[in-house]
Amino acid sequence: MTRFDWYQATIWAADPSYRGLGQHLLNAWELADLAPDRGMHGYTQGAKIIRGDKTLCRLWWGGNPGVNVTSSGEEAPVLAEALKGLGLAYGITRVDSCADWIEEGCFDSLSSHLMRFAKDNGITINQQGDWVRGQARTLYLGSPQSPIRICLYEKGYQLGGDAPRDWTRLEVRVKPKGDHRTAVAAWSPSDVFAAGWVSDALAVLGWNGLEKRAVGTVWKPSDDERSRSVLCRQYGAVMERWASEVGGWDALGASFKSLMDELRRRDQSSKKAVTASHRID
Repeated sequence: MTRFDWYQATIWAADPSYRGLGQHLLNAWELADLAPDRGMHGYTQGAKIIRGDKTLCRLWWGGNPGVNVTSSGEEAPVLAEALKGLGLAYGITRVDSCADWIEEGCFDSLSSHLMRFAKDNGITINQQGDWVRGQARTLYLGSPQSPIRICLYEKGYQLGGDAPRDWTRLEVRVKPKGDHRTAVAAWSPSDVFAAGWVSDALAVLGWNGLEKRAVGTVWKPSDDERSRSVLCRQYGAVMERWASEVGGWDALGASFKSLMDELRRRDQSSKKAVTASHRID
């Protein structure tokens, strides 16, 4: 069963006083108080919702647009539910969803399948912890800059104490881009497990039936794409005139191929002439 493990959103409000925003969030937790906090990540002001010495939710505003709110762990689902009843527009800046297993050999099995998928699909692999002894291991799929990342780790070792050492957690971390942030606000925890290529990765584990969902991508052009962009910028006007001369863009392809074939024939003829000249000499 999946659940939210991190929930972070930007609410389109100037500060927590707007339309009772701060009080609404405070009411989401019983016996909680609102305390001052410092701003972070470019925000100039901050506050936190606390219960005793435990921080339940952080709020930042000023310096950046909107009010940014964050909750993690068991408080993440509470924040997600509170935002749904807020009555204000917001977009998700980060959401994590997780699933847990307590089973001997689970980490080894899941990690081997996920790494094979990553290798076959050119996805970045990062291994942390002691993989020689099989202790406190973490596997990351996807680069830190990617809007989608999988994190598989040995939760029991992280918690220590009496926590079962066979406790394995799989997290899917999503940082949606642009307009996708609003769409992701309607997602359930299981929807996060269907983000982009994650649905294909989990299908390898037998997690079928996930409907792939888009979150936006960090696009990096290939060498060919960069070359084509340069070509169009430098010679776009020439190609437009050429298309006009031959009767339109549909006819340009055949005309272009004809010229390429003619130039290749000329080059081959020149090479043969040079070779023959050397033989005579």
